[in-house]
Amino acid sequence: MGKERSEKEKVGGGEHNKRNMFVSCVVMNSCAAELKLALTALLVLCSIATLFQILPSRFAISASDLRFCISRITTTTTTTTTTTSIAPLNSSSSTTSIAPLNSSTTASLTPSPHSAQKEQVAANGAIKRGFNPYGSAAYNFITMGAYRGGSDTFAIIGLASKPLLLYSKPTYQCEWVPESSSASNSTFSTVSYRILPDWGYGRVYTVVVVNCTFSEAVNGENSGGKLFLEASTSGGGDKNFNITDRFEVLNESPGDLNMSLFSSKPKYDYLYCGSPLYGGLSPQRVREWIAYHVRLFGERSHFVIHDAGGVHEEVLEVLKPWMELGYVTLQDVKEQERFDGYYHNQFMVVNDCLHRYKFAAKWMFFFDVDEYIYLPPKNTIKSVLDSLSDYTQFTFEQMPMSSKLCLSADYGRYYRKWGVEKMVYRDVKRGVRRDRKYAIQPRNVFANGVHMSQNFAGKTTHKTEGKIKYFHYHGTIAQRREPCRNLLNVTEITFENIPYVIDTTMRDLAWSVKKFELKMIGPRLQNTRQ
Repeated sequence: MGKERSEKEKVGGGEHNKRNMFVSCVVMNSCAAELKLALTALLVLCSIATLFQILPSRFAISASDLRFCISRITTTTTTTTTTTSIAPLNSSSSTTSIAPLNSSTTASLTPSPHSAQKEQVAANGAIKRGFNPYGSAAYNFITMGAYRGGSDTFAIIGLASKPLLLYSKPTYQCEWVPESSSASNSTFSTVSYRILPDWGYGRVYTVVVVNCTFSEAVNGENSGGKLFLEASTSGGGDKNFNITDRFEVLNESPGDLNMSLFSSKPKYDYLYCGSPLYGGLSPQRVREWIAYHVRLFGERSHFVIHDAGGVHEEVLEVLKPWMELGYVTLQDVKEQERFDGYYHNQFMVVNDCLHRYKFAAKWMFFFDVDEYIYLPPKNTIKSVLDSLSDYTQFTFEQMPMSSKLCLSADYGRYYRKWGVEKMVYRDVKRGVRRDRKYAIQPRNVFANGVHMSQNFAGKTTHKTEGKIKYFHYHGTIAQRREPCRNLLNVTEITFENIPYVIDTTMRDLAWSVKKFELKMIGPRLQNTRQ
């Protein structure tokens, strides 16, 4: 019996061992599958990491690329659409939606829903080819600003497709929609005229100033309303279609309109409209320039600076004291870099400044931050401009200064001197046409350029010698290093085939400007770097 029990235990033990082995095998097989999966994933990750090490830098994946990939697979996205009216020239209008670039929805700017054209054999045996348009190469219109110019007139400043304006005849129409239906002035429209002020310098886009003048006063009850612009291609780009975009450009809330603005004395006597600033500008040169001109133009002056990427932190620190005193307004216009126009869209920026401040200043000046206005002794800015008050516009001549030649007498001290103190050699080469800069009485000007305006009412004069001129230190504003490269002890020299003579006109004024800056803002900018 003991023997039988022993045999049973052996048999039972064997069966138990078999069951344990079976379970162990199942577990190991399962673990092996998971282990294989983990090892495979690890191998793939290591391979990708190795691949990134040997790829050149131009194949690097940025965060924006990852966001784009994620946005393509995201199933829930919010899209914003704008409506564009696209009417075939010989048929009724239709509507298409244009989705934004970051939308998961792909939309085409094709003129009208239609089936793709295919090749066909005509009755005469010729093969008729098909042409199928997709997308859009440029926007129809890009607005920067819209401003009222009186009781019945407005100006809209922006960009439009240059090929469209050069080779077609796009039209612009303005529409005023009152805020309240009870207003005496109902909705009405006017055909507008356009001004192209950039002298053909545009690239993909060119500057357009659209003037809207209605036959009667709008918003006369000051009850509010909206100004809309309709921009039509008139068959430009595709002769079968007239694509018209209608969009709001100006909104006047009830009670906002102040008609006295157009007839009252302006807030400033002199206003500076600056071209877009870009690149690595020298804080010290900007410091010298703003202090000099605030002193020159006086208390009733103002400076509008446009930042296209050049007002970095150090330059901003130089401008802040004058902003706090109310002399400077800084506008960030870096967003315009999206649109390929001439020279950071310079013409658009200065035209926007003209119309934005048209009734805020008696005189408006246009020149650059490496140029210094100069008045002869015993003259003031008021006396000079009073003598030119019969003119809507006047221009003034340039005195080009070397940005490399300095006096050897300043050796060891020129690091502490201002640029206008140490750069004292003037270019006197004859027979060279030099750019002039200008000033205008803005209430009589419809559009302007960089060196002069061609769209104004009134007279212009260029005979300002002996009254006003400007010294030009070309290129110095973009140098973050010491400009003096050649120290001289002569009154005349020919350098790089250009004759120069010593001219200490601006050098003699530097001490007065430094004293003025210290009086106005204290020593806070004394440690400004180049």
